[in-house]
Amino acid sequence: MNTSTVTSSNHAFRRGFVQNRMQNFGWTMIVMGASFGLYYLGLFGTVEGPLRPERIGDQLAAVGFTNRHLLMGLLSLMGIAIVWNWIYNGICRLLGRRMTCACRAESADGFCAAPVRRERPGHYVCADGHARPDARFHPLAKGTVAHFMWMMFAIFSAIVYYLM
Repeated sequence: MNTSTVTSSNHAFRRGFVQNRMQNFGWTMIVMGASFGLYYLGLFGTVEGPLRPERIGDQLAAVGFTNRHLLMGLLSLMGIAIVWNWIYNGICRLLGRRMTCACRAESADGFCAAPVRRERPGHYVCADGHARPDARFHPLAKGTVAHFMWMMFAIFSAIVYYLM
């Protein structure tokens, strides 16, 4: 966990032990409050309320929602969780976003790495004035949360398919 933050004067500082513990305690209280709210609305099935699972199931069955609809919804969400960054990277590449200069320079990695703008198709100009026919694209990679989401939807889909 990265605990460093940047102030308005761009000086990094680390949070102290007490500040971290208070922030974690605050998040715990928020989650606990939300859990109590959902409990008293009946989501967990032990208290009568509008979110009681049987009541939700009856309402969904009344509008014709079936297990097949749930399976199709879960598979659709899994597909979206898998391909969202491919679509985003494709759009960014077409629009010329997330691109940096590919001109050789004497920096640490050997490239200028300044942001570029597309003058015309196949011609990029960076902030330092380098004009090149190519630029380096920096794709957005899926993180831990995105991988967790598609795996979660895959497991839920398998459970629903098994119960059908």
